[in-house]
Amino acid sequence: MKIMKVLDKKIGNTEYIKYRINIPKKVAEDSKLLDKEVVVILEKDKIIIKKE
Repeated sequence: MKIMKVLDKKIGNTEYIKYRINIPKKVAEDSKLLDKEVVVILEKDKIIIKKE
């Protein structure tokens, strides 16, 4: 799995970037976080996604 850097849009000389990651379908469904607001936290060398 990789975090992908994607150009969202470019207005004039300003580029707006989005970051994407693909999560396995089973993990996403089992997390019960689909369509919920989440918080993303960086702790040491881990990215943590949890319910707000």
